Amino acid sequence: MARRTTCLTAVVALAAALASGCSQGAAPAAELSYGAHIDTNTPPGLRAKQTMDMLNSDWPIGPVGVRTLASPEKVDDVGTKMDRIWWDRPFRVSSVDIGAGQATLHVLTSYNVAQDIELRTNDAGLVDRFDVNLVPPVINSWSDIDTELTKSGARYSYQVAKVTDGKCVKVAGTNTDLSLPLASIFKLYVLLAVSDAIKAGTVHWDDLLTITKEGKKLGSAGLDKMPPGAQITVRTAAQQMISASDNMATDLLIGRVGTGAVERALVTGGHHDPASMTPFPTMHEVFSVGWGEPNLREQWKQASPKDRVQLLQQTNSRPYEPDPMRTHTPASNDGLEWFASAEDICRVHAALQASAVGEAAPVKQILSALPGIDLDPAKWTYVGAKGGNLPGDLTYSWYAVDHTGQPWVVSFQLNWQQFRSPTAAGWLWSIAKRAFAMAPIG
Repeated sequence: MARRTTCLTAVVALAAALASGCSQGAAPAAELSYGAHIDTNTPPGLRAKQTMDMLNSDWPIGPVGVRTLASPEKVDDVGTKMDRIWWDRPFRVSSVDIGAGQATLHVLTSYNVAQDIELRTNDAGLVDRFDVNLVPPVINSWSDIDTELTKSGARYSYQVAKVTDGKCVKVAGTNTDLSLPLASIFKLYVLLAVSDAIKAGTVHWDDLLTITKEGKKLGSAGLDKMPPGAQITVRTAAQQMISASDNMATDLLIGRVGTGAVERALVTGGHHDPASMTPFPTMHEVFSVGWGEPNLREQWKQASPKDRVQLLQQTNSRPYEPDPMRTHTPASNDGLEWFASAEDICRVHAALQASAVGEAAPVKQILSALPGIDLDPAKWTYVGAKGGNLPGDLTYSWYAVDHTGQPWVVSFQLNWQQFRSPTAAGWLWSIAKRAFAMAPIG
């Protein structure tokens, strides 16, 4: 039978020790910081404790350490899974179940997202199975969403809105006028600029764009195997920009339509402050200042708006060289990113759908090719999507039409002071699904 150890708070344990004048019965400091006591008298307990020691250490997860934990054939698998969540340290153990040859750690990340870490040990006492599972939050009301997002410590906004005659009408939401980082949701404005250019006849879907070695440095999904000099159509680039969030394709499209066209799209898309993103920065410019060499972060922090524009433009005279030391360091907290509010996101989604007529009709299909959420097709007949993820920033947005023909826009923007692992995306996605479920259709 599994033995369950419930969480004892550090405050209560410490207070009891001080009151008695004796600390012999107090748990070790490391265990107090983890939350619950982990019995190490069995191999599963020992490995559960070792797992927490490794996850809460500032030493990165590496094969040398993992070899002391996992069986040889599982070193890569266990190491990969641990490395993915290590960024969310420190973890707090709320309870632990230890049974015959297995243990389950019930933990909270540093931003209060619940996970279960399940491990099994073999006859040699090494881990031969290791799984990490998200514990979805219980969301039964709009206030539950606020409670969950607030617990995460993020600056946030979310909105659930109906779109009626092209206008957004809020049904639920918080901080809907707060300008927050967009991450890759900004690409909606690029798509709107492309749509407008298609209808104006200055750009065509079958126009060719040339892949460059420099462009591939920005990150490419789906197009990364194509060599420099290869060509893709505007339609392909637009599809990859939205469904795969392809950064190279994004800058190819901005280069084709021109930054002025994207700046006009900010206006037609209803952005509350187009001047705040004028001149519109390319991905090369933002990545070079935020995560490239030379390190321009301090210059950016101290620079005036005019000097910041010059810093961005100067990057176009040199290649983008990623700085591996800053890969996981947020830049939006220094004002470097693309910014808009939940209200802006709703308006640009509505503008894109209105724009998708005539030659620009494929825009609807481009947006819906990868919905990014599994909604009941009997309830939701169309789902267009765009989300984003940069260090410290996590965003989701959907334009969905319900079975009555009513369009909705649902969006979430979260901003932290530090990098979050993919756990955060799964957690926020589960909240978004509940938001759709609670939408008062009909």
